[in-house]
Amino acid sequence: MKITVLLFFLQITFGLINQGFAIDPDREYIRTPDSVSWDYEQLTITTKDNFKLNSWIYQANRENDKDTVLVLAYPDAGNMSYFVYHAAILANAGYTVVTFDYRGFGKSDDFEIQRDYLYYTEFTLDLEAVVDNVSMRFDDKKIGVLGMSMGTTIASRAYPHIKSKIDFIIGEGYVSDTSKIVKRYSDLGKQLTLPEDSADYQKSVNSIEVPLLILAASEDTITTYEDALALGDKLGENCRIVQFEGEHLSGFQVEYDQKGFGGWYLEQIDQFLNEM
Repeated sequence: MKITVLLFFLQITFGLINQGFAIDPDREYIRTPDSVSWDYEQLTITTKDNFKLNSWIYQANRENDKDTVLVLAYPDAGNMSYFVYHAAILANAGYTVVTFDYRGFGKSDDFEIQRDYLYYTEFTLDLEAVVDNVSMRFDDKKIGVLGMSMGTTIASRAYPHIKSKIDFIIGEGYVSDTSKIVKRYSDLGKQLTLPEDSADYQKSVNSIEVPLLILAASEDTITTYEDALALGDKLGENCRIVQFEGEHLSGFQVEYDQKGFGGWYLEQIDQFLNEM
């Protein structure tokens, strides 16, 4: 695909997923792994409360397979098809990538969603089911969750239930305190609803003991770099924080001209995992 065409698609996709915190599922796929000619497996995963989730497993590039699985927990808009380029880039770098749709998103089972919710605790059941499946399928590989914005909320909330099955977490636009997010949006005139007491979330995120990499954007006024530093102080030396120049969820675009889409992002992930 020509670079100008790729840039156009990336700008459209980025605009759709970077609209701020408001659950906005899309039931239609805008592309599939076939769009980038990547080898993948389609899988249906059933949660413990009997919701069926659609999932794609991107095979790692066999020439540089890192024996590491990244489970992508995406933000609160679109569906997993919005992250085909992201997943393919990670897979080409040697990672097995597992994407899935939360209930109510993409081709997963229907679920009634109120769009003013910050997240749904039911989404944690979805991630738990995916991690359970992945841990059985790839018991010879390292397994981690790559969360983006709301996806970091889901990863943190699910952590007490998946901690024995994952080796690390990577998060961009990390939600360290749900009450702060609600307050900041309230100050902007937008009301968001929490599905549970913020203390429940705080307990989960503060319990994280696996290595954690947080990528924090300098211009992000909602999930701020300062928030990341405060969480790092609580979690200790296992938490690594890297700031980049840009806005919320723009990490894959950092140094695009020099390193291409996702090049800088891959460097951060590789370095983090190599130092574990």
